[in-house]
Amino acid sequence: MSTLVEAILLLVALLLCLLGCSLLALSQARNWRKVLEDRSATPPKFAWLGWTLVLSALVPCVGRDGASFAALLWPLVFAAGAVATALTLTYRPGWYRAAIRVLTISR
Repeated sequence: MSTLVEAILLLVALLLCLLGCSLLALSQARNWRKVLEDRSATPPKFAWLGWTLVLSALVPCVGRDGASFAALLWPLVFAAGAVATALTLTYRPGWYRAAIRVLTISR
């Protein structure tokens, strides 16, 4: 497998984990209210989608390096997505607010 394909698969796994962790975090009322700056907002129920995306990140990890190394790579990618989500919610919650506005306008 070429280095470019391996890099793309790793990037796909990282993006899936980042999006999944973001959805998991935003499905919690405290984080949803912080992002929207509205104390009465109720979060949507999309934790199941977050877990689905996090688990689906295992597929590119297995495709990239096989099952034995994917068992090590996937938790590291998951941790990177979780840390990136936590830092974004802490220091730049407006980024999520902007993404939510773009997604709701496009509907």
